[in-house]
Amino acid sequence: MSVHTFRARIRPERIAEMEEAGEKMFAAIEAARPEGVRYAWTRLDDGESYVFVVEFENGDNTPLLAVPAFKEVMARLKSEWISEPLVVERLTPIGSYKLF
Repeated sequence: MSVHTFRARIRPERIAEMEEAGEKMFAAIEAARPEGVRYAWTRLDDGESYVFVVEFENGDNTPLLAVPAFKEVMARLKSEWISEPLVVERLTPIGSYKLF
């Protein structure tokens, strides 16, 4: 198992666009139903920062790359929406109740 967080600060004028694209992306992921992955987006209280959490059952091999909407949103996130560098951290779960 591999768990990562991605923290992104989004340009205020791009937030609505990013969230709309995210909703469509999650609908595409739900339709594709890739195995071996759990994925979530969360917005922080400042309204501009987001934390994305992903768990891969098989190391860092992501089945999300098979979903075109995921690849498109990630490309736009990195090139259009973020206002500062993306922060990526690997998590080491110590204990979990139905989360990891």
